[in-house]
Amino acid sequence: MTYKSGTYNKDVDNDFDKYVGTWKYQQGNTSLKIIFKKITFDHFVTEYKNYYQDILVGEYQYIENGIEKVNTLQQMITQPNNTSEYNISGNLIWTKNLYPKCSECDENERRIKLFISDPLREYLSNAIILRYKNENGTEKIIAKILKNGTSFMPPDNAPDEMRIPYGEYVLIKQP
Repeated sequence: MTYKSGTYNKDVDNDFDKYVGTWKYQQGNTSLKIIFKKITFDHFVTEYKNYYQDILVGEYQYIENGIEKVNTLQQMITQPNNTSEYNISGNLIWTKNLYPKCSECDENERRIKLFISDPLREYLSNAIILRYKNENGTEKIIAKILKNGTSFMPPDNAPDEMRIPYGEYVLIKQP
């Protein structure tokens, strides 16, 4: 998405608000914990663009078979100087017919597409698509983690996937 210089790309419908907080997927000794926060009026400036935006950022911890594979949660406390330094960030509104399609989504349902990076594998381009559900008072996120477009050429013999396996995770909102 291209934004025009001098604009404020605001989350006018507050789509990001329902994702703010701590979320956890648990299956046996494997878990994925994600913490999201919304940043408003974030100043984005490059040589070519200068605008403001609302953005959803986050960090995560992934444990597989009781062994921690990756943990970036500390970054939510230290808070980077630039929102692009978060390991999860973005603000794209995703409709049901955009890839990956969502056949079970309502016609006007809006998902959120963010970019997710693995700090040890920054050459990979990955996305996380979030779908919010409230089932009988239990807040859930259905998160799909996938490769996103093209990645940089990895070094020889470098892994070609994140340490979080690609796929779908159902995360429950934590108190």
